[in-house]
Amino acid sequence: MAAEPPRERPRRGGFGRELAGALAVGLSVLAIVVVVFQVLAWIRGVPGPGATMVGGHLGAAVLAVLVQRVADKNEGVLAGLAALAVVAITGVTMWLLWWS
Repeated sequence: MAAEPPRERPRRGGFGRELAGALAVGLSVLAIVVVVFQVLAWIRGVPGPGATMVGGHLGAAVLAVLVQRVADKNEGVLAGLAALAVVAITGVTMWLLWWS
């Protein structure tokens, strides 16, 4: 009988990385919603969210997903900083495009 290769320990993300992933997904869904509303506004001939709102959401979503990939592929301090960056991107996006 052949010896079984040692099993790799599953990587755990931790709460911070999981929260950052959820925020990145949330930004992506929000960007899609804003784009859909802009397209509907064009079809109906009414003002929509506008180019700033659409571009800001798309840019933030792409940036958050890319930074989240860094968090998922690394461990330690780099992963923590990347997860924190996703939280910051989400906060800045919400502040600039929704609350201010």
